[in-house]
Amino acid sequence: MFKFACIFALFTLSFSSFGSADSGSGQIKQEVLDSFESLVSAAKKLDSDLYFQHFDAEKFVGLNSDGTNWNSINDLTPLIVNGFDAIETINSLNFTNVKVSVIDSYTVILVNEYVQSMTLKNGSIINVSGGGSQVWSKRSGNWKIVSVSASSKPNASTP
Repeated sequence: MFKFACIFALFTLSFSSFGSADSGSGQIKQEVLDSFESLVSAAKKLDSDLYFQHFDAEKFVGLNSDGTNWNSINDLTPLIVNGFDAIETINSLNFTNVKVSVIDSYTVILVNEYVQSMTLKNGSIINVSGGGSQVWSKRSGNWKIVSVSASSKPNASTP
């Protein structure tokens, strides 16, 4: 009987541990989704200063959709700043598929697909779509992006 009680207690404890991990994982996912929403908001406002507050400038590396590396935040900055400067308005920016995978309490991968329409300062309307993956880290105390991989879909449709 004692052996059965010990096995039952271990079995019960193991399930309660899984429940705690799931609720912790859910909280982590929500924190990263909140940070992602803040990043998207900065992009919609074309605010590069606010946008870059979501990046860990010391650790960042990434992969551009053309296959070239961003070996530091200094490689990504001109692309974002010049891109934002060329846009008059963001007509729409929709994320059609966002998935968050919690690696541990300090590391999360977020993948997404998006469709975007924008009007450039020269009056041209540009429609793009694609996807990306972001590695978010909380080692510095706040969720920050340490890596991005970008991709584009050919023949973007109008959102």
